[in-house]
Amino acid sequence: MRSNESWFDKVMRWGQVNLKEDDPLTLDVDFWKRYWQRTKIHGVTINAGVGVAYYPTKIPLHRKAKFLGERDVFGELVAVARQLGLRVLARLDPNWGHEELYKAHPDWFLTDADGKPRQRGQATPTAREPQFLSATPFAQHDVLYSTCWNSPFHHEFVPAVMTEIMERYDVDGFFTNGWPPTNWHPVDMSLVCYCPHCLEKWRKRGHERYPEKPDPSDPLWRDFVLFVQESIEEVQTLWTEHTKRLKPSAVFIWNSHGSLSTGLRWGKFVQLADLLNDDSQGRRVGEPLWVSGRCGKVMMAVAEGKPVLRITGVWQLGQPLVRHIAKPAAETTLFSAEAVANGQRLWWHVLGAELYDRRWLEPVADYFSWLAEIEPYLRNIESLADVAVVWSPQTFWLGSWTNMQPSPTDAFNGWYQILLEGRIPFDLLPEWKLATETVYRYKVLILPSQTCLRQESLDALKEFVASGGGLVACFEAGTKNLWGEKHDSGKWSELMGVLRVDEPPPPLRHCYLRILAQQRSHPLLNGFDNTDILPGATYLSRVEKAEDTEALCDFVPTYPVHPPEKVYPDPKQTGLPLVFCRERNGRLVYLAMDFDAAFWRSRLPDHKRLLLNAVNWVRKGEPLPVTVSGNGLLDVTIWRQERSITVHLVNLNTPNLFGGPVTELVPVGRQELKVVLPEGTKPVGVKLLRAKLDVPVNLQGDELTVVVPQVLDHEVVAIEIG
Repeated sequence: MRSNESWFDKVMRWGQVNLKEDDPLTLDVDFWKRYWQRTKIHGVTINAGVGVAYYPTKIPLHRKAKFLGERDVFGELVAVARQLGLRVLARLDPNWGHEELYKAHPDWFLTDADGKPRQRGQATPTAREPQFLSATPFAQHDVLYSTCWNSPFHHEFVPAVMTEIMERYDVDGFFTNGWPPTNWHPVDMSLVCYCPHCLEKWRKRGHERYPEKPDPSDPLWRDFVLFVQESIEEVQTLWTEHTKRLKPSAVFIWNSHGSLSTGLRWGKFVQLADLLNDDSQGRRVGEPLWVSGRCGKVMMAVAEGKPVLRITGVWQLGQPLVRHIAKPAAETTLFSAEAVANGQRLWWHVLGAELYDRRWLEPVADYFSWLAEIEPYLRNIESLADVAVVWSPQTFWLGSWTNMQPSPTDAFNGWYQILLEGRIPFDLLPEWKLATETVYRYKVLILPSQTCLRQESLDALKEFVASGGGLVACFEAGTKNLWGEKHDSGKWSELMGVLRVDEPPPPLRHCYLRILAQQRSHPLLNGFDNTDILPGATYLSRVEKAEDTEALCDFVPTYPVHPPEKVYPDPKQTGLPLVFCRERNGRLVYLAMDFDAAFWRSRLPDHKRLLLNAVNWVRKGEPLPVTVSGNGLLDVTIWRQERSITVHLVNLNTPNLFGGPVTELVPVGRQELKVVLPEGTKPVGVKLLRAKLDVPVNLQGDELTVVVPQVLDHEVVAIEIG
């Protein structure tokens, strides 16, 4: 059982020096001791073993770092960490082995149908890109091979290394780099293995062959997905239990990732965790800056109240990958701020103890020192957001396996950007929590286009709306189960207030919505006074309204673009209805086009206004927990701590929002906040933690008004409550 006094609950800041094999030649332990003190961290992760041992191991075939010599760099760093009172995680890399190990135990490695081992980073039928260069003529290191989780390597060799480390050194647990293999993507064909251990287990399930491709309609593929997940969970359970046997207070932390398409079964995995981590270290080319906050929301949604440490790389992601080049200070700070504002605790990570680029040292130390100063205000108990976007990981699996269109990622990101621009604090709600009491924490739920739901989740949404909740759903949301099979259309129609006419047509090149004249005054159409049409999207549902549902806009069919004077639909013609609303106890809006995905692709302001109007209408006029007025783009989050309420304002007002890195901070000016205080709370003081200012308590009823003169990077408004 976890105790409220456990050491891992108190951890707020962490660090990691990811050793290279040549670091023992130049390692300056005193330098890192001083930097650990500067960053005021509570613990460190230090390379220990499995892939490469950084201590004098006695386990056969446990390869020591090439330049370790007579040093015990792991032991030296552990001793210094303990002098500072820091907790220590021993970093293990169970994903690969070297040539000598392969020759001794070829059955320990991922094997193709021809009996050949898979080289680390070798391209597979579904791999996007190799991660390493072990198979290229430019490689500067040995060829490495990917290990198999069903083999004695994971079940015997790794536990033996864990035992040796724990018996020799005073460590608080283990961290497995890059494990499990589905930490950021769903099961795919790269996980097919023909080693004798996998084949034996697969045959025991009644199969003589593997599936030929990812096909969610194929029972063989479905069982393969389950086979991989169960095999991984078996290893996770083994390592967790082994860690606890070695030292009851120790933790085993695997390498999680705040990915929308994570292949983990979180309901199983989180039960094994004392402490979670999110290895979302930076953003790839073209990703928005707020992807850091999105990863934070994903991990906080599954954590069940357990601490989540975010690994932030101080190095630059890019093309090519330049992991020894420091991020600019502005990028480092804002990327970190997004993680903190969305509930995570920071863990800085640098590749190599010998620093070729030292430009990251100052900004990381400055930000971490500030986090230490405001630590009580970061010990969040709960999010106070009352809007949630439903996140169904298996929807993204289906998108990966079947090239689902519109892209689930486009739809999800469209909503994310819209809510940010609307300054609406929101959480992510995992699909499997819809049928729990958690759903009633929220006033509004959002279903992005094509969100897949199990039947009990569909039923739970019906009860949510019947009890007074608000629901906004886009194109085909809820029509399919988690394997992409159609739900009973009657039950879906009963929830959405529409009746299916026909299957969705192919993608449309261009089209419009016509605002129905009799509906112009409806709040969903606020801001569209001077236009009769709105931009359409690419995909639509062929549906019509049920008896108690209103239709607000209909479809202007596609027509030839050139020549424009030749054909145009009759403006008096009544088309297919596309925007629906219904009010029973709660309110519902169904938008029969992929306006969310279309907004992500095109950023048309009419799509944003329509979707924000939908969210506002289903709220029934109730104010947001915090309303922020002012210019610029801010990520707004609101949290409750034991003795305070905090509102985080992260400045996303940068020309490099959708392309990195951010090279300068562009301050936003005066912001006025109106915070609706939870019933029974009384404000006794208000502080701006970044500006280090006390501001007056301006309270009218249960609404507190706070003025923030400027946001440079990350302001935190702290409302102390009595």
